[in-house]
Parts: sequence; structure tokens; C-alpha cells
Amino acid sequence: MKQFNFELTAVTDVQKALTDIYAYTQRQPYSAILFHLYTMKFNDEDIKAVQSEILEMYPKAAIAGTSSNGDICDGHLAEDGLVMAVSVFDTSDVKAYLFECKPGEESEIGARIRRTIDTTDKVCAAEILLTLKSINSTAILDEVEKLEKKIKIFGAGSAGCEIENTETKVIDRDKICSSGVVLITYAGDDLHVDVHHATGWKPLGKDLEVTKIVGKKLYELDGVPAGKIYSKYLDIQADENFFANMLEFPLLSKQHGYDVLRLPFSCDTKDDSINLAANIRQGTTVNLSYGDPDVIKSDVEDLVWNVRSFAPQAVFLYSCGVRRLYWKYLINKETGPFSFIAPVSGFYSSGEIMNMGDYIIEHHVTLIAIGMREGGQALSQPTGIGDKAIEVPEEQKIHGQISMVRRLANFINVTAAELREANSDR
Repeated sequence: MKQFNFELTAVTDVQKALTDIYAYTQRQPYSAILFHLYTMKFNDEDIKAVQSEILEMYPKAAIAGTSSNGDICDGHLAEDGLVMAVSVFDTSDVKAYLFECKPGEESEIGARIRRTIDTTDKVCAAEILLTLKSINSTAILDEVEKLEKKIKIFGAGSAGCEIENTETKVIDRDKICSSGVVLITYAGDDLHVDVHHATGWKPLGKDLEVTKIVGKKLYELDGVPAGKIYSKYLDIQADENFFANMLEFPLLSKQHGYDVLRLPFSCDTKDDSINLAANIRQGTTVNLSYGDPDVIKSDVEDLVWNVRSFAPQAVFLYSCGVRRLYWKYLINKETGPFSFIAPVSGFYSSGEIMNMGDYIIEHHVTLIAIGMREGGQALSQPTGIGDKAIEVPEEQKIHGQISMVRRLANFINVTAAELREANSDR
């Protein structure tokens, strides 16, 4: 397997990139070629031009991609166009499929995806990219979870230039879809795929029970309107700034025994209900949570160690756009270390997918690293440009620090007052 990553700022850059790939494939026999397209900036017309250029040179190529909240190329944030990540396989078979999905069709689409995977000979992994803001991802993944074959499942949700954007898209050979799923199957006796993740968010305060939820709309925690929990403990109000203010404080839940973060997108001013990025079952215990920089860094260091131990020929990073907003100008320090292992590409998403035990879990505020190789452990292939500096005004750095400290101080004051009141009632 050979990995090529290109950061394209215009459609005119595609031909030069394809020429470099063609020079390699003319010298080396290959069994399959896969083009991942991740784009924060390219419009539909530009994407179609890229698809056309690829297919003109490689008519049998598999193409799969997504809109993003930021692209990752060689470990650093790429904001100016499109990242084209090209995987050339020596012996494996790789195919991409697009399943357009209207609301209400999710279970049927999930079953079709499952059947496609189960009938793929020698399949060892499957990747799922989906427009999870426009369809019910839980219904799809619940069906895929019924797979007869035990394989690695990974993927992510498409995102927009702004993380709160609801209009996103996935991409295949010649289509761009605003409501659907792209499936990539990886098959072969000599193909190895390794998937790990990192979070770093810690529980904050007491356990809370989900006492009322309908779909992704969370009404009550411990019988209290969910929005009032955020306003009381963290001084985050149900207004147009709700999403921006609560980014560092998602809900931490238990899904099948695993810690899983759930991201609130907005709060309804009429009833203080919260719109979540994904479902939580009623009766689930959750906590408010906060991002601890030291814990996040430690989790990511463990993730880098796991990827390095696998010794891949390519690394794909699917990271929540909230992590990018959390780290701001320091985000390349999280993804950069992977560039010393192997060529790295990926994108900032609206949700991250991987199987854990017998379950396929949709995460949020999480970084997933996928290592891939054909054959035995590979020698490291450092690109060495992952820790690329990002310029940010000094006042923006200070604002983020003050905001989080102020909200944590509010939490401490409120819980201390509750404790005093409880003691006085005894």
C-alpha cells in the first residue's frame, strides 16, 4: 500500500497531483486505487471537476468523500480548498458505494449497507461517511450492527464550514449527496486495519438521569428542563450563543458500558429543551463534562503510541470539529505527531463512528485514528510538517481562557451553595 496526500487550493492543482500518482502506478502494479476527498471550501462545481479529472485518468477508481469543518493533510489543518488522499493498494480490493437516504428510510438503508458488507468476499473493514445532520444515524447504525461478519467499522459524519451548519454532503464517483451514506469496503487477506480513539473530557458534578427525551430532543434531566441545567450550573443561557458557549461542556454518557460524549447543538427558548447531535436512551445516566487540557493531551499521546505500535502505511484522522474549536490555534499540536508515523489525512467532522465490542457507537468531541497497511509492520514514513503554526490574534487566546474559567467558577459557586443548603436542612 502506498499513500499520497495532496492539499489542493484550486481545481487547477488536480492535474499535477494526478501526474505524480500516475508516475507511481505506471511503475508499480496495483489492485485498487481509492481517492478520499475532504473539502471545507470547494463548491459542487469544483468537486465535480475533481471527480471528472480523476475518472478520466483512473476510470475504475473508487472515490469517497465529504464536506468538512476543516481538512487534515500530513497532520496539519488545511483550510483553503480540498484534501485529496490517494491510497494505492497492492493486493486488496476496495469499493465505494453511495446510498441516498430520505428521512424515514434509514433502517432500510442500514440493512442494505449490512448486506453489502456481508456479501463482500474477504472483507476486513468498512468505512461509513454519512450526512448525520439530515438523517437518523442511529437507525442506520443499529441495522449495520447486525453484521454477520466481525470486522472493523469506522467513519464519521459530514460537516460544514461552520460546525453548526446543517447542510452537509457526501461524495462518490460522480455524485454529490446532501442526504445519504457513502460506504467503503476494504477486502483482502493481507490488509490490516487498526482503529483507536481519544477523548479527554472529564465528568463535572453529580450524575443526572435522562428523564425525558424524544429522538434527539432532550427535554429533562432529573425532571428539570435540560436547558436550565446549563443555565444554572454553567451560566449558559438559551439564546443564539448557546452552541458557542457550551462547546467545552458536552454531556458525558454511558453507551453499552463505554464513555461517550453527546454534543448539544441548540436550546429552545420556549421549553428549555436541547437539540442533541445524537440520541441518548431515556433512563441513561449522564454528567456535564469539561475539557481538561492535560487529560486531552495524555489521551492523544496514548493514541499516538497505539498507532505507532501498529506501524501503518497510512493514517486517517477523523476528529470532531469541536476539538478544533477547543484548541483553536494549537490544534496542529494534537494531529501533528501522527505525521511522524506515516502519511496522514482526514477531516473535522460532526460525529465519529467506530465499533467497540459488539456495538457500533457514534461519538462526538472525539478523535478517531485509523491505521492501515498491507503486509507486516511498516517502517515509519514521516512527513514532518504536522505541527504547522496557526496565527491567531492574542485577544482570541485570552477570551477562550477567561470564558472557561468563568463558567467553572460559576459551577463551583452553585454547587457550594447547594451543599450549604443541604447541610442546613439536616
